[in-house]
Amino acid sequence: MEPNNTSPIDPSSLTQPLLLHTQLSLPSSSSTSTSSHHHPKRSKSNLHRANTAPAISVLPTSLSSPTSSRSPLLSSSILRHAFLFLLAYLSVGVTVYCLAGPTGFIGNQTNVVIDAVYFCIVTLCTIGYGDIAPATALTKAFSCLFVLVGFGLIDVLLSGAVSYMLDAQEAAILAGARGGVLVDAEKGRMRIRMKVALAVLVVILCIGVGTIAMIFIENLNWMDSLYLSVMSVTTVGYGDRAFKTLAGRAFASVWLLVSTLAVARAFLFLAEARIDRRHRRIAKWILNRDLTVEDLLAADINRSGFISKSEFVIYKLKEMGKIGEKDILLIINQFDKLDINNTGKITLPGLLNTDR
Repeated sequence: MEPNNTSPIDPSSLTQPLLLHTQLSLPSSSSTSTSSHHHPKRSKSNLHRANTAPAISVLPTSLSSPTSSRSPLLSSSILRHAFLFLLAYLSVGVTVYCLAGPTGFIGNQTNVVIDAVYFCIVTLCTIGYGDIAPATALTKAFSCLFVLVGFGLIDVLLSGAVSYMLDAQEAAILAGARGGVLVDAEKGRMRIRMKVALAVLVVILCIGVGTIAMIFIENLNWMDSLYLSVMSVTTVGYGDRAFKTLAGRAFASVWLLVSTLAVARAFLFLAEARIDRRHRRIAKWILNRDLTVEDLLAADINRSGFISKSEFVIYKLKEMGKIGEKDILLIINQFDKLDINNTGKITLPGLLNTDR
């Protein structure tokens, strides 16, 4: 058997930094000697490994670091963008409200700036109490555009920010917990009952804070306070009750923005939890049922008369609805781009050549 070449790789031949990558490795000398009788002799490569070296390889940074392709939605920059867009949106609304004056908007007036911010938040949250409304053709036209922009762009961005904060909180719980009541350690996620309980707790907390504040600020009885709080966070807004005092509108400008988005996200999660539970039940049934002849014929992609492990995995994922034909074609196209020599395999030299 020919001895292995233990000469190191010339650092000058690489243009990227040298990184150790433990996921990919070249075959060791022992595995080469045992498999030489079963596989054709491979062409020599300019990449070699010493006998005493661990299974490592030299990769460029772009290949070895998966964090470089991180989605921007997972970054905290979405919070900054949401705040900036919200500030710009409110600035435009407050400016138009102040320029229009008392004749442009009708309703109970307290302070022009507070009323302007209150009107913008009520419009943005699509509550529509009716206590402040546009009176002229110009302000009505502005309100139409203001609603469409707020509902179509700002609401989506703010909902994304709320989702990001909730996901970050869940990730922190998962990182700090090690199983038990909160976390299912085996599945690596929060228990579904606990997530439902947290969603319900968010709804109760938002309604409770609003109810208590209205009792002391708006001087309403507890039934009217609870009624107005529920109608507000659910964006119903019948209009028979609204915030009339200066302090009440200042409180509502903050509370409505936070509570309506949080409650909407909580209700959306309750629906998602129910759908997710149904999907898990279907997936369990699919994995436990017996394999039939029809399944074998459908899963035999290569028409070889038998099913490989990869074909079985793909077929089961398709049955569970987790992947479709379009997804498979996209993955195959990505594989073909990496398989530059059309060998049906992705090799380390091929990755290095692709990066160049």
